[in-house]
Amino acid sequence: MSVFRPMTVNCPACGTPIEANVSLSVNADRRPDLRAAIIDGSFQTLPCPKCGQAIRIDPELTFVDVGRGQWIAAFPVAKIAQWRELEEQSRSAFDLAFGSRAPAAAREMGASMKPRIVFGWSAMREKLVAADHQLDDVILELIKLAIVRTSESSPLSRDTELRFLGIEEDKLSMAWIRGQTDQVVEWLKAPRQLYDDILGNEEGWRALRQELSMGLFVDVNRLLVAAA
Repeated sequence: MSVFRPMTVNCPACGTPIEANVSLSVNADRRPDLRAAIIDGSFQTLPCPKCGQAIRIDPELTFVDVGRGQWIAAFPVAKIAQWRELEEQSRSAFDLAFGSRAPAAAREMGASMKPRIVFGWSAMREKLVAADHQLDDVILELIKLAIVRTSESSPLSRDTELRFLGIEEDKLSMAWIRGQTDQVVEWLKAPRQLYDDILGNEEGWRALRQELSMGLFVDVNRLLVAAA
């Protein structure tokens, strides 16, 4: 079941209080329209009735898609420094819903699900689009590291992150995005073959792959925040 609660938010442009229904959970199996809205950017986006400014309420919800094997706890980008605590909190929530502490029927469904945590809408969208293309999200993170390694310069920072957007012909469509605002800083395309090359080079990427996949926060930001 998808659950919403009423909430008052203030327009960041003019300060007008706005009444909104904010999502606590999304069940994509029952509400595929909500999943589509997350991908197209319309989910939890509303106009200010006074100044017309478009507002997107930060995510703080649980997303479940049994059909695609996804369980995602989404949090605002502003909470990324708390990822260790939120990872453990989310692991306990998953265990209770679909893991070791869940009823037998739920455990059976959970056996094929990958629990994840994300921070911000662009990170959330990336996980959903990756599932549509049946791509391993760990390999996608390694692709980002490969791009940064081979670039003379990149916008990578605590505020700007590289996100996978989809596949166009034989290219991986990606963009540098400001996590807080979802503003695109720079577009880029990477060869689709890069995914297969990294997937097939298990030994060369073993250490980084293990580090990225050791918890629910499967994102290069795991390494950046840990090093900060």
